[in-house]
Amino acid sequence: MNKKGRLSTKKKLKNGYYMSISNSISSKPVRIMRDTFEEMKLVEDKFRNRDFKYLGLVKDNIWLDGEKKGKTTN
Repeated sequence: MNKKGRLSTKKKLKNGYYMSISNSISSKPVRIMRDTFEEMKLVEDKFRNRDFKYLGLVKDNIWLDGEKKGKTTN
């Protein structure tokens, strides 16, 4: 039986700085977004005893820096 209807679309990321934070290597990371670089630095300082990874800056659904530089967010 085939499903009928509209296909699902992926959510677009908001403009801002993205980072992932996890308690240890075994735990699943949480992705956090902040609007400014200063806010991102405050989060990095707050979670300094956890695994912190900078993912990059997103503007108009394109990664401007980080591992996925130049790629779309979808």
